[in-house]
Amino acid sequence: MERINLGVVGLGLAWERLHAPALAKLRDKFEITAVCDNDLPKARDVVQFLGHSPDNAYSDLGKMLARKDIEAILSLVPISENFETAEKIMYSGKHLLTEKPFAASPEAARRLIKIRDKTRAKVMVAENVRYDEQNVLIKNILRSGKIGEPVFFIDAHIVNYVRDSEAGGFGKTQWRQKPRYQGGVILDSGVHHMARLRYFFGENIDIYAHGRPPTHDFSPYSCINALLTFENIAGHYTFFTDGKESQAPLVGLRIFGTEGEIFLEDPHCGFVNVSYKDGRGSSAVAYTPGLGYQRELENFYAAIRQNAQIESTPEKALGDIEAVFSLLKSAESAAGENLASAYVVPRVTMYRERT
Repeated sequence: MERINLGVVGLGLAWERLHAPALAKLRDKFEITAVCDNDLPKARDVVQFLGHSPDNAYSDLGKMLARKDIEAILSLVPISENFETAEKIMYSGKHLLTEKPFAASPEAARRLIKIRDKTRAKVMVAENVRYDEQNVLIKNILRSGKIGEPVFFIDAHIVNYVRDSEAGGFGKTQWRQKPRYQGGVILDSGVHHMARLRYFFGENIDIYAHGRPPTHDFSPYSCINALLTFENIAGHYTFFTDGKESQAPLVGLRIFGTEGEIFLEDPHCGFVNVSYKDGRGSSAVAYTPGLGYQRELENFYAAIRQNAQIESTPEKALGDIEAVFSLLKSAESAAGENLASAYVVPRVTMYRERT
């Protein structure tokens, strides 16, 4: 098996907690050849840990991209830097696996897709929800018809972003605390939520939303609630950044069908619960949490070495971003702000204007 020589740019929390552990399990597929970070001493520490010489650490992305022995790049930079970094990587002739969101706006994402087409690079967006085992299980249950026809869903994300940040969560980073991109944590985390729902129910979505004024700089809303309508199902979506669920079971994700219900309490709980209306009772289907990062890397490898189909394409990532921007614009218009400029994307995501 021929390994891919991989360069990594951005050595923050996503590298330390998510991608580095996944790559450690895939040494037969990837060789981390060089790394790049604004903090050069950190980059040197990483290459030393990997067993490489210090000259494989860079603070200048252009110099790392000039290396002919590097075949692909894993980009883990802040959201505000995603576009510029991805552009440089694709024009350098390298394949690209980039963290979500693909870019900080739909317009920027469309430009990157055009560059992808021009350079013919293999480009994948690291949207782990399309690879997480529990989501694959749920999608297969929906396809099997075990709960009949899906009718209604509740998707609730209730967190205390401040406390999580103070405890060392991803929100502690300065670029998330003072975002230089529209949407703040609604884009950063909400793009995962939209991606999962679109993975389950289809790519076309209508959004009607309302938001509560923010209490912190990291988000334009402290709570955002929406009615989401797909082709064959509608439901409620909530993202509350100042809350905490104190009672069990959590609201989580619930999908109601004509013959039963799917319940995922939390992505890390290890069980997808399925119950039925006809007296068959219920079952708990076990899964292994956190496999999405490894599986997306395996897909990236197969796309390069075997020309396999990419599951998390830039086009799907664009649809996720458009859904978040539609969510934000609908909430903005609900507050009476600039109704005429509501963000509308036909056939991908749709905000229905209030009359």
